[in-house]
Amino acid sequence: MRIAPFALSLLLFPGLAAAQDEGMALNVGSGLDSGMSLNWTFRENWTLRPTLGLGYSDFNGFEAFVGSTLLRSFPIGDRVYVYGGAGVYFGTSGPSAAGGTNGTQTPGGLRGTGQIETSFAQNSGSLFYFTAPVGLRARIYGSVEAFAEAAFQRTISGQFALNQTGQFSGNGRQRFGGTVGVSLRF
Repeated sequence: MRIAPFALSLLLFPGLAAAQDEGMALNVGSGLDSGMSLNWTFRENWTLRPTLGLGYSDFNGFEAFVGSTLLRSFPIGDRVYVYGGAGVYFGTSGPSAAGGTNGTQTPGGLRGTGQIETSFAQNSGSLFYFTAPVGLRARIYGSVEAFAEAAFQRTISGQFALNQTGQFSGNGRQRFGGTVGVSLRF
């Protein structure tokens, strides 16, 4: 079997490939959508981002989420593109260890020293929500990309926690926030 020199260079040097080639990418982000996810670019400029998440925090307890976002990108140059999309997610969380019998919780990371009165029903149960992200992604070096993303999220059922990292504004039913991170393309 003979491999063309151009094809071999694409295999050995992923940085030579265009920013939106078909394939997989592992994302690690911090902010509104903290954690890890996979991107699957299944067609030029179309990406599916399925997410399966598990976690624990003192404020929210155990959490599990599953969902997916469909993204459409628009190239700005050879290595930079903007994207937008929409997705739906379903999740569940349990009562936190920080809560007392009356539901009083003192979340970390909030400004001020007061306590927030809340019921376990707000922080436990099911959450079904819609997300609409927009972002900017750029190839830094080789197969490493950096991204910055803003997203509007609205619940269909359930409520968001009020002190989410990366949240700029919002309430229990809707929120707006940002995420920054890096990706490794395969």
